Amino acid sequence: MLPPSLSKADLHLLHVFQTVVDARGFSAAQIELNVSASTISRQITNLETRLGLKLCQRGRSGFRLTEKGEVVYRAAQRLFASVREFSETIDGSRGRLMGNLAIAVIDNWVFNDTSPFAKALSRFTERAPDVTIELFSLAPDDIELAVQDARVSLGIGVFHKHKPGLVYDPIGREKMDLYCGRGHPLFGQSDPSVIKEILRQTQYAKRAYLKERDVAPISRDLKTAAVAHQIEGIAHLILTGRFIGYLPEHFAKVWVREGKMAPVGAGAFDQPSEIKLVTKRGAALNLVSQTFRDLVGDCAMTEA
Repeated sequence: MLPPSLSKADLHLLHVFQTVVDARGFSAAQIELNVSASTISRQITNLETRLGLKLCQRGRSGFRLTEKGEVVYRAAQRLFASVREFSETIDGSRGRLMGNLAIAVIDNWVFNDTSPFAKALSRFTERAPDVTIELFSLAPDDIELAVQDARVSLGIGVFHKHKPGLVYDPIGREKMDLYCGRGHPLFGQSDPSVIKEILRQTQYAKRAYLKERDVAPISRDLKTAAVAHQIEGIAHLILTGRFIGYLPEHFAKVWVREGKMAPVGAGAFDQPSEIKLVTKRGAALNLVSQTFRDLVGDCAMTEA
């Protein structure tokens, strides 16, 4: 078992372990760590001996974390996030914008023309040129998990069910529409009674990253034969002309303009969604994160 006070060697071994997991194996981690696979294997073995735990399976079948390895990996993420936060807090106490800014945003939000994010990011990089920005594009659940684990200090997305350990601040809105692709029986159909009848037979592309039955009540009565884990996956399914599904209006507009998609019933099933900035409850933001949060808020008010 590791001693109460971690040594530099312990921290190094944990860093190697985290890098291997992030790279999904020894071979890919060699480039990042600049050492041979045999050296990495020996270091992981040393860490397992120090911890008294089997952390991963490796061999011809590939690299896979054990259950205990998952626990250690999450703990290592929190440990190194705390180290970064300490360094950034010290810099912030001197009034200097230095260190790292880790942010997670929902995938494909770049297509939202009214998003305050790009403007806030531009202003931030001008004000804090010495800060390294680490940007993740994730599904809503993964954003919340990253904030909870302190892997990122700020998350931005659509969160329909709030978790008790997080704080959610509205910063904007977007519209979700139910779309079909060209060739689908609903494409161009405007008769409500006909639409209702076709809906009973059509296939719905389900979003795996949220509870469809709660978020989109219409999905409760529709057949579901496909599930997508990102917005882009929903778009692929809709473009086959065999599925209907929800997409952000700003994301779908390029295909609507080209005549490849259309909102079902001319927008009769649209739903507003609130974009929120999420932070960890009880965790004080350092100067870098607080500066970016303030800029996002200022830009959001400007766009409103």
